[in-house]
Amino acid sequence: MKKILVPTDFSPCANNAAETALQIAQKANAGIDFLHILVTPIDWVALDIRKESQYPEVKKQIGHAKGELNKWVKRAKGLGLQSEKVLTFTQGSEEIVNHAESHGHDLIVMGSHGASGLKELVMGSNAQKVVQEAKTPVLIIKEELKSLKIENMVFASTFLEDVHRPFHQIIDFADLMGAYNSLLYVNVPEQFEESHQSESRMKSFLTRCPRGTCSINVFNAETPEKGILQFAEDRGMDVIAIVTHGRKGIKGLFASSLTEKLVNHSPLPVLSVNMQA
Repeated sequence: MKKILVPTDFSPCANNAAETALQIAQKANAGIDFLHILVTPIDWVALDIRKESQYPEVKKQIGHAKGELNKWVKRAKGLGLQSEKVLTFTQGSEEIVNHAESHGHDLIVMGSHGASGLKELVMGSNAQKVVQEAKTPVLIIKEELKSLKIENMVFASTFLEDVHRPFHQIIDFADLMGAYNSLLYVNVPEQFEESHQSESRMKSFLTRCPRGTCSINVFNAETPEKGILQFAEDRGMDVIAIVTHGRKGIKGLFASSLTEKLVNHSPLPVLSVNMQA
């Protein structure tokens, strides 16, 4: 891991994600860039510089954003990390996704307010869209992590298709954190199968992933979301990892809305890796 991107709106939730990203960057000795999207009433990039004085409120917002970004860059450089600020006026999650891909970022770390009313429209919806669209792995942070302690990760999947390539990225993150991986298949009533069938498929999956130490787990639940969240709580997991398929979500047992539900409802960080990564 060489570069981390942190989209921020300077909210407490985004600040929590930035703090976590700094700790990850220190652990990986990676560069870290902070990106803010400023929505303006006019096309600020195309605006004649002589007309900028006609928009004092926008200039004030730009000054504030630059000041906040500079604070984070200063924090990062104070920790011995390479860091840059990015202020963009292009609205939407596409800017985050495109910047990460075009500038070679290996991980996007961002906050999500989750299902908490109006605020979900700010960072919450952006987080969901970035998870859907980004080929770069995305780590969603919901709550403040005072210290970066990631010892146990759960990777939930149907194991019905080839997810080996994105799983290797999950293993890379686990190795960096020094975390143990638990593989999880959630057995639901609509598609119930005998445990030995699930376990056999997971063992076969592991024969192609010799790296890392993993346990195999089959958990019965009403829905995949409930199973993942309950398993994570029961076993004291620190991170939930999942493979996404872009806008189509997760094939097979996992419905397309599962990632969105986990981002909204999981108090734990969610690591999402795109199938096409």
